[in-house]
Amino acid sequence: MNFKYYKTNNLIAFVPILTILLTLFYNQFEGLINSNETLKSISSYISIFSVLGLITLCLKLIDHEFWKYKISNLIINIPDLNGRYEGEMISSYNNIKLKCVMEITQTASTVHVCTYVGDFQNIQSSKSITICEELEKQKNGFYRLYYNYENESSQPNKGGHKGTAYLEFFPDIKTLKGKYFNDRSNTGSIEVNLKSKKLKGRFNV
Repeated sequence: MNFKYYKTNNLIAFVPILTILLTLFYNQFEGLINSNETLKSISSYISIFSVLGLITLCLKLIDHEFWKYKISNLIINIPDLNGRYEGEMISSYNNIKLKCVMEITQTASTVHVCTYVGDFQNIQSSKSITICEELEKQKNGFYRLYYNYENESSQPNKGGHKGTAYLEFFPDIKTLKGKYFNDRSNTGSIEVNLKSKKLKGRFNV
């Protein structure tokens, strides 16, 4: 877990407040823990029964789940891109239009993108997985997703390649739209719309 998307000053102020609240909470149950030999034995090995353990647990819950809700906007405010997107890709290679399916897995500190490409008869031609990603807030207030990827061809006579893409996110219509280019000197455009929050891990519907 890292904190690159968190509001640093707000996070620094939040942690002491969280520590005080969890200390008060822990003190209420400390007597119960100490009076029970089983709980006392467990607490000596598992840090979750300490204030530090509770702080760690809370931060992990924020990072994986609570960041999606408005209650967390004081310390982090980024769009939730999680889900399965479908649309099209236009490639400069033979000026071809392809079906594009993009699945995004995101926490408050990470974004991972898996993209499936094929024809409109649902025959997959390639799959790409991101190797580094960055979600950046633009001056206009909207977010842009940058990533580098590795592509694997589904066709045995074609090798893989690497590339870079950048996509603008439009929250009102749940759309990602942008450009890509790869080390084969091909370029193109991508436009996909959110279809479901559920991931399928495959190209075919």
